[in-house]
Amino acid sequence: MNYESYLDLMKGSFTIIILAICSIFALKVVIEKYIVFQGIKERYINGFSLRVRQSLKDGDLQKGLAITDSETNKWLWFSIKSPLISVYRYIIQHAHYDKEDLIQGSYTRLDKELAKLERGLVLLATLGAVSPFIGLFGTVVGIIRAFSALSVNEASSYTNVMTGIAEALVCTAAGILVAIPAVMFYNYFIKQIKLSLPMMEESVQETVLLVKNSKQTVQQ
Repeated sequence: MNYESYLDLMKGSFTIIILAICSIFALKVVIEKYIVFQGIKERYINGFSLRVRQSLKDGDLQKGLAITDSETNKWLWFSIKSPLISVYRYIIQHAHYDKEDLIQGSYTRLDKELAKLERGLVLLATLGAVSPFIGLFGTVVGIIRAFSALSVNEASSYTNVMTGIAEALVCTAAGILVAIPAVMFYNYFIKQIKLSLPMMEESVQETVLLVKNSKQTVQQ
């Protein structure tokens, strides 16, 4: 297949263009989520929780609140914030609540923060699921073009047949190439949330106990 045939293949295969767009969206989600998910790493959560709980042990709720306002973590050149920041701020600001109400409200706030982490993952899962079918559609189109070329008794029919087959194979490979990383990263991110959830819930419970044992209240 010569250079002109490759150009015809890329121009005629709109399926490749669709899959290229899908790969761009998938890459965007992966990069954004990988940066955000640094905020639920165990070493960061433990370090942040330790600083907040130490201020609560000292009975200084205002200092604990100030830590949540200024807390940030550097990863490469990005500023990362833990989902527990909002939860800790809620606990300290509502220290006057009953223990059970405070725990329930804290878990509700934690669920909201986790929901923010999961935003975009649905798109990643969807791209991983539909990309092979988009590639399969391009495969079918390419095979149809190849068989159509076979029915033409011309000298150029051989080239058209090869172009159609090449288009079919490229579409199949492109669909798989987009789907596999999307599914792998989706499973990775979901696993990270599941692994970090018990640690965050335990941290929330300990923080609530420290707040309730503190005699100081935060100025509303």
